[in-house]
Amino acid sequence: MAALPSPPEAGGILARLGIHGYGRIEPAVLAALVSGDPLLLIGASGTGKTLLLNRLAEALGLTHRHYNASLIAFDDLVGFPLPDATGETIRYVPTPATAWEAESILIDEINRCRPEHQNRFFSLIHERRLQGIALPKLRFRWAAMNPVTDSDEHYLGVEPLDPALADRFAFLIQVPDWADWNEADQNRILAPNGAELTDAKPLRA
Repeated sequence: MAALPSPPEAGGILARLGIHGYGRIEPAVLAALVSGDPLLLIGASGTGKTLLLNRLAEALGLTHRHYNASLIAFDDLVGFPLPDATGETIRYVPTPATAWEAESILIDEINRCRPEHQNRFFSLIHERRLQGIALPKLRFRWAAMNPVTDSDEHYLGVEPLDPALADRFAFLIQVPDWADWNEADQNRILAPNGAELTDAKPLRA
């Protein structure tokens, strides 16, 4: 991947993508991009976690897959199993949503998925493999989740992430919430053009 330029004086690289209020965690996000190590964003609903990761994939021009872990079935990742004429072996018929050709994968709501699916993410996140088969094109493995809290803001269906799975992520980043953003960033987020992808060129490989 090409070297990333220094952030401009007025806002960082993420601000160029229409992502505001993330200046504090931008160095960690960029470090995950440069290293290619797995990244997990943790934060409240509506704080822009999914938007950020999808924008990064778009800005880098990646073949991207976005999976909602609370709804996913294993066929979504590998395709449909099809026995050969003898019935002795099985091949997977890919679809446009399968992971085989992906350069980046986002597993959204990762702590809402069933335990058996969490187990299948182990090798994908840690080894870039599915069913023991390498994913040679996969460069980035990202995930996002809501926090598990005992407050009134508890999210229905959210469970603590398996510690062994959490350990597969090199970067676990708590994203800032509305109260953490300064007034200027709050105003940018509220602006009608806040969702526009402004300048993706600095991030392209």
